[in-house]
Amino acid sequence: MTKKKQAFRHTRAFWLFILPALALFTVFFLLPLVLSIGFSFTNYDGWKTMDFVGLDNYVKLFKSTDFYKTLGRTLIYALCNLPFKIILPLMVAILVTSKRLRGTTPVRTMIYIPVLLSALVSGITISWMFGQEYGLINFIIQKLGQTPLEWALNPKLATFVISFASNWVTLGYYMILFIGGINNISKELYEAAGVDGATSAQSVFKITLPLISPTIFIVLLLSTVGLLKEYAMVQGITQGGPGTSTTYIIQYMFTQGFTQDRYGYASAIGIVVSLIFIVIALVQFKATNSGGEVR
Repeated sequence: MTKKKQAFRHTRAFWLFILPALALFTVFFLLPLVLSIGFSFTNYDGWKTMDFVGLDNYVKLFKSTDFYKTLGRTLIYALCNLPFKIILPLMVAILVTSKRLRGTTPVRTMIYIPVLLSALVSGITISWMFGQEYGLINFIIQKLGQTPLEWALNPKLATFVISFASNWVTLGYYMILFIGGINNISKELYEAAGVDGATSAQSVFKITLPLISPTIFIVLLLSTVGLLKEYAMVQGITQGGPGTSTTYIIQYMFTQGFTQDRYGYASAIGIVVSLIFIVIALVQFKATNSGGEVR
């Protein structure tokens, strides 16, 4: 009886701890997911109309050239920025964990501060910095005797600004992850490598990178998902412009749902995009040997 009571108390404690998280997960993920799947088979307009239309939304979606263009633009944006999402914070983490560098705490704090800001606030800040008339960057360019750049009107420059902002905001967060991975490596390995005559670069490539490969995988996965669902940053800087040059798949879905009142169609976009994200994550998981060492 004593063992049964202990098992019962253990089970009860488990559910008491897990229920709050389970409730939040149900309310903010499972319930919206079920509703989204249901809406995707209707012509729901967000107000009165909600007739069952079967697979019509999915048929329209797969016939839409705008969807393919937007999805392709999103994938290219993610692919071009992904190396910077990994390499830059990794380099910074290696520098701030070096014994040769002094004052690492203030440096880490300064780099991490943008993470504490919301994506929308960061986007507005970057938008001000790269403003055409009163922006800080154009002010510096004018002081150097050069012609100010039309950041918001040039599609390539607008994409660069968004990429810069995205990498700037997430640099500190991924740096912390890499620092945690590096600090878990035994110092004796570096000491042994130093005794054998290994240089700092050789220690990084032969010891640091192989041993933090699980952390690299986590950063790779988080970065990919973050880039594919970039929204608030884009809204704060370009709002998808000029034209549709910085309109990515989440902006497209938002416009179809909340601007054009096509909630059923937007739900279908959300379901298809979620499946695409899952496939990309699975491919990354397999390519990196189940989240371990990269093959």
